[in-house]
Amino acid sequence: MTRRAGPATRYPLGHTGQMVSQAHPTRAGSPLDFFISYSAANERWASWIAWELESAGYRTMIQAWDFVPGSNFKEFIDRGVSEATLVIAVLSRSYMQSRWGNLEWQVALDPDTSKSKLVTVRTEECELDGLLSMITFVDLVGVTDPRKARELLLKKVSDALRGRAKPETGPGYPLATDAQAVPAAEIDELVPPSRVTTRRLPVVAPAYPLAAAPARGPRPSVTVLHLAAPRIPRRGADGVRSAGELQARLWGDVTRLIHAGAPHPDLLVVTGDLTSTGHPREFEEALTFLAGLRALLSLEAHRLVLVPGSHDINQAAARAYFANCDADDIEPQPPYWPKWRHFANLFREVYQGIEGPLFDSAQP
Repeated sequence: MTRRAGPATRYPLGHTGQMVSQAHPTRAGSPLDFFISYSAANERWASWIAWELESAGYRTMIQAWDFVPGSNFKEFIDRGVSEATLVIAVLSRSYMQSRWGNLEWQVALDPDTSKSKLVTVRTEECELDGLLSMITFVDLVGVTDPRKARELLLKKVSDALRGRAKPETGPGYPLATDAQAVPAAEIDELVPPSRVTTRRLPVVAPAYPLAAAPARGPRPSVTVLHLAAPRIPRRGADGVRSAGELQARLWGDVTRLIHAGAPHPDLLVVTGDLTSTGHPREFEEALTFLAGLRALLSLEAHRLVLVPGSHDINQAAARAYFANCDADDIEPQPPYWPKWRHFANLFREVYQGIEGPLFDSAQP
């Protein structure tokens, strides 16, 4: 992955730094209306949906805005799904393949559909199977008008909160010769939103993803946040540091730099030794670390660059590969792919649904 756009400002972060307090306030005590469930490839859709709901007075919880430094990603998901009145799933092909996405909607979907707290928003053509196919969804496929999309979204979520979908016009009398719609005597108002608290939001409203993008010229510069060899879990003189602790310290460093006048990072580049020994449990922790750090930096997945190091090679898998080749009298073939398989799994999770980034046996 190579991106060029003029000179770049580079932050080479080490593993020390002063922790600073968060800028965004606590939201405890305020009822939660919606938890937004989405895949990394659909972050723009999720941000637009959350912004429109917040503008209408509802309270939402979304990873891109609400993830706290040092938090456990799984606990964040569990809290959002359990506390929200409704869970909004942003449906796409990448979401249907997302491990986290499937976990979130399955928890939100009660087998008794009358008690289900799941609302789905379809953003592209995708095949819905099983239980998801029986859920009424907000269909934004092909809707290019932001105003119409907003009306559809707010109407559907209001119906879901109310538990009914009364039409805006009365149905015609079934035995009438010319059944005409009769205006309803009263149109239900939107469900009153919960009390909204001050919170961290994007500086500008997210653009509607299907709206025509304005023409942009070349960027004068690109700011790169470079993290070298995090080696999760980090082992040092002060003992083993978890991914959450490392994330909090890095976020403190970045916040201090920004407060000192440095620009906000446009890219996050992680090079060499993402893990300590290349074991699956370390890659699970690393995946949580990357998702949380990217959310804190408000960077979409395509603005993350990953380059593996020697510690990301699973030594046991490498030895097993050569042993199997020797047992079967087969010549080992570079790049001796099995040693990378755990890193490759993480790579697929990070960039799921995003065209471009590749890490496979043909291009490791």
